[in-house]
Amino acid sequence: MSDVKERVLVAMSGGVDSSVAAALLQEQGYEVIGITFQLYDYSRINRKAGKGSCCSIEDVTDARSVCQKLGIKHYLMDSRERFQKRVVNYFTESYKAGKTPNPCVACNTFIKFDELAEYTGITGAQKFATGHYARLVQEGDQYYVAAAKDLSKDQSYFLMGVSQERLKACIFPLGNFTKDEIRAKAESLGLQVSNKPDSQEVCFIPNNNYRDFLKNEGGLSDDPGRVVTEEGEVLANHPGIHYFTVGQKKGLGPLGLHHYVVVRTDPTTKEVVVGVDRSLFSEGLIFESVQSSAALASSGGEIRVKIRSRSAFIPAKIMGLGAEGVTLKFDEPQRAVTPGQFAVVYKENKVLGGGPILRPVATFA
Repeated sequence: MSDVKERVLVAMSGGVDSSVAAALLQEQGYEVIGITFQLYDYSRINRKAGKGSCCSIEDVTDARSVCQKLGIKHYLMDSRERFQKRVVNYFTESYKAGKTPNPCVACNTFIKFDELAEYTGITGAQKFATGHYARLVQEGDQYYVAAAKDLSKDQSYFLMGVSQERLKACIFPLGNFTKDEIRAKAESLGLQVSNKPDSQEVCFIPNNNYRDFLKNEGGLSDDPGRVVTEEGEVLANHPGIHYFTVGQKKGLGPLGLHHYVVVRTDPTTKEVVVGVDRSLFSEGLIFESVQSSAALASSGGEIRVKIRSRSAFIPAKIMGLGAEGVTLKFDEPQRAVTPGQFAVVYKENKVLGGGPILRPVATFA
């Protein structure tokens, strides 16, 4: 009788995390297959491969080399058209509407896990896996994403939109490891990616230059408007609201507004509203629930929330679930609640759900 366990399809980005995820599963006796998704045509932005991108030419080569080292099959799939429609277009349209998007959440929700599930069936695998720092918790017939052991690398926030159907078939091999442990494991295995730098936050933005990307690739030309105070006083003109986000100070200096921060943007009037830092604090928020409303309703009200990927866990209470969205009240006021970013709700370390922030709630009566 064979000792080989189930066949697992592993998403291989060419980085150290997904490489070690494949190696760990292989050590556990799984039959491992690697798959890499080509997500973006980097030649369009005249970009050198491997400079912090995700699945660039160099990354694909690294993923293939790791698979050869491990003695496993490797497949390359073209997902560029779907990625453009569901992630890049969402990214640019959000900025056009005066919101600050999170493309990594969109990618996991609408691209990566759906395609992994599809190719799991095609390759005859029973499970699929990723190199995310997260854990999977099963309670009865329900599956939940939970925060990783290494909270400094925890990626559970980005997985809030993954459905029950996908979670049932998923494995997160890195959830109980630290980043240092993963790099040490890669080195011990002789993987060439052991010291490869982590990819940048948004994989398709060259040098983190949002302005050039939005203008050159997103088609968002300058659309001037006014910079005004919260009282309506006109202070200056600006080149377009898509260059500004809540809490921003950078970019105001050249306009002579060194002592101000962006409080909000208004796509209807094309105004950038600025104020003092205390204007950024809110007692709560309203978000559009896109996942696990039932879990939110049964949470008992006392939860923790992240209002951006790198924020701390914020103690809060669920005040209501209605047609407008889910209303949360923080235990203490929070700075720069930003429309378009995701509010992700946790019960202890377990993700209950979340969705894009619609608006902050300045104060509760």
